[in-house]
Amino acid sequence: METNNENLTLYIVSDSIGETAMRMAHATLTQFPDLEEQAEIKKFPFIKSEEEFLTILNLAKQRNAVVVTTLVSPKFNRIGQTFAQEENIPYVDYMSGLLSIIEDRTHHSPLRESGALRKLDEHYFQRIEAMEFSVKYDDGKVYEGMEDADAVIVGVSRTSKTPLSMYLANKGYKIANIPLVPEAPIPEDVFNKKMLVFGLTASPNYIMNIRTERIRVLGMKGSANYNSLQRIKEELSYAEEVFSKFNATVINTEYKSIEESAFYIEKYLNRK
Repeated sequence: METNNENLTLYIVSDSIGETAMRMAHATLTQFPDLEEQAEIKKFPFIKSEEEFLTILNLAKQRNAVVVTTLVSPKFNRIGQTFAQEENIPYVDYMSGLLSIIEDRTHHSPLRESGALRKLDEHYFQRIEAMEFSVKYDDGKVYEGMEDADAVIVGVSRTSKTPLSMYLANKGYKIANIPLVPEAPIPEDVFNKKMLVFGLTASPNYIMNIRTERIRVLGMKGSANYNSLQRIKEELSYAEEVFSKFNATVINTEYKSIEESAFYIEKYLNRK
């Protein structure tokens, strides 16, 4: 008679959140589709004491569990490996071997810092959150909640508002931007919000040339007023009024790269 030996219990042990070991365990289990749903996975994060670790190891022995660790502490790793050898329990250490190889090969010492990947992940999610915020508040689509922005960019069409917003969002800053059109004034209550505002501007001729090229490339028709020099001057005059109302820091984007303008804004953001 064939014995059913499919019961599987995994103990995930980490001195941080344990996300790395969880990912590895789930990735491995996908290779065993018949076991994936049946396997029991228990996570023990933020292990800080030797006593706590030994309690988990003894429990794993009683439950016949496989211990999977991502521990950066050399002391904890020694305890775990010694216990596993003496008590003959299955034990997988995802960190020590590769840390040692990299250290030997490069002669660089590892940080031995718990949660280093989580901090990296936090920065990644901060960037994603900033990107989503900047898309939501792009081109004056929404005003409610705009005060949560790290900075607000205002300017007439073709002064690089959106590219600059997205560039800064990719660095983790929540940026909103508002197009300035005399016929679509900004609601008065927006001027009362406490926000760090940057006004983008350029010379009328510079903007006219960019708009003319845009009309040509896109084959836009009926847009003669869009690149009219007189119209652009009116828009820039209105922009000056808005800059004053917001007490905005004005940046001339003429012949400036996105990186140059972003660098200037970042100086203010870091100061803030």
